[in-house]
Amino acid sequence: MKKISKTPYYSKKIGKLPKGCRLCVKGEKSVFFITGVCSKKCFFCPISDEKKNNDVIYINEWQTKKKKDILKEVELCSSKGVGITGGDPLLRSTRTIKYIRLFKKKFSEKFHIHIYVPLTHVTKENLKKLNDAGLDEIRFHPDLIKPEEWEKIILAKKYSWDTGVEIPVIPKKEKQTKKLIDFIHDKVDFLNLNELEFSDTNYNQISEHGYKPKDSISYAVLGSENAAKRLMKYVIDKDYNLSVHYCTAKLKDRVQLASRIKKRAENIKKEYDIVTGSGILIRGAVFLPEFTPGFSYRKKIKDLSNIQKTKLLLKLRKLKNELKTRFDIPEELIEVDKSKFRILLEPAIINEIFSEIKYKCAIVKEFPTHDLFETEIEWLTESI
Repeated sequence: MKKISKTPYYSKKIGKLPKGCRLCVKGEKSVFFITGVCSKKCFFCPISDEKKNNDVIYINEWQTKKKKDILKEVELCSSKGVGITGGDPLLRSTRTIKYIRLFKKKFSEKFHIHIYVPLTHVTKENLKKLNDAGLDEIRFHPDLIKPEEWEKIILAKKYSWDTGVEIPVIPKKEKQTKKLIDFIHDKVDFLNLNELEFSDTNYNQISEHGYKPKDSISYAVLGSENAAKRLMKYVIDKDYNLSVHYCTAKLKDRVQLASRIKKRAENIKKEYDIVTGSGILIRGAVFLPEFTPGFSYRKKIKDLSNIQKTKLLLKLRKLKNELKTRFDIPEELIEVDKSKFRILLEPAIINEIFSEIKYKCAIVKEFPTHDLFETEIEWLTESI
């Protein structure tokens, strides 16, 4: 007799987790956003304005179309697999197939690849191409109000990959979700139920459907968790031989992202960095007067011309050499940061010298992601 049990990851399950999820909760999966193009208009779609309906590629937090960057990010995160998402990856099927083959060639056949796809563009031809390329796990995202499309899920049974359905738990759609469960229970290996969440881009749409946050500090939707519990009980009561995983908003934030970030921090940390238990980098920073963090800082970086970048780097290299000589700083404890146009050095050193130099200095805390997103800047100069 199957039962609902808690996992160590703030989630609940019936049976076993899919392999993609088992790697994910350990931070061993990179997120490969292969396109933002999608024919669906889901009111709960959480993706950002930068991605939504735009044909862009991201590997984790890194927007890039370069193969070498994509492979490098996977290596920097010590990932054992990727989850391909969008948008709808099947609207860029040639690109999707190309990258599945590339990952397998670079990282071996054991490198685990799963994909999320709406049913709209699922065909026998597309599924065969995905299978031939080496896909390990497919997760369908069916529309609850289009049961006529659900038959497409059966097409995947022809292949030996793991097959599942993954959907958000919409509190007012329990009846339709139960009908979906009745249909898929003997046709797929697993069902993933995701806690419905607010995001910056879907807040208005979700609110218009009558939903509210479950508390003042959570992005999760009130009622989604209780609906998930009832749906899991429904699977038990029906005695369906179906593995189910209820994935919470807390899991995605505190486990999935945090675990991956810790791995990346260990791989990119410099001699001058302090790494916290949660993977945050603490480093000293010296900024040029004309280029310091503030409003539209990231836009300023993006809008720099090549000539402006060259001039800033020349100034920074000169300043680095001056500081290094004046304060006898070892080479490995000071560096010019070419991505954010600043000088990085050991926090202990910046604390000792900031009062003796005319530049703006700070202790910076930031994520070890490609964008090095700042969580805190503690200014040390008296002029600030």
